[in-house]
Amino acid sequence: MSFRRMTRMVSFRVSEDEFEQLRNKSEANGARSVSDYARLALCGSTNGLDGQLETDLHELSDGIQQLNHHIRRLAELMENPDRVVRSPYATPANHTRSEVS
Repeated sequence: MSFRRMTRMVSFRVSEDEFEQLRNKSEANGARSVSDYARLALCGSTNGLDGQLETDLHELSDGIQQLNHHIRRLAELMENPDRVVRSPYATPANHTRSEVS
């Protein structure tokens, strides 16, 4: 959302249940507040928020996959401490028993 001065106000009442729905949707879509979410829902699109959320989810998923890989490698080392695990980033001269990729 662009940084522009907001000079006009729109006000309307909602029930407690409606407010909870708005709050939950605004949090789920990554809006900074219920007001921001309502403004985007009424005047624009929430796709920008959804796009950022999707990007964040992909980054999180990639990080989880990397952690899973490292955990599997560590489990292998713990089961077979004498086994040499070679890192794909290491050069042949600096391989050690404790390297984990």
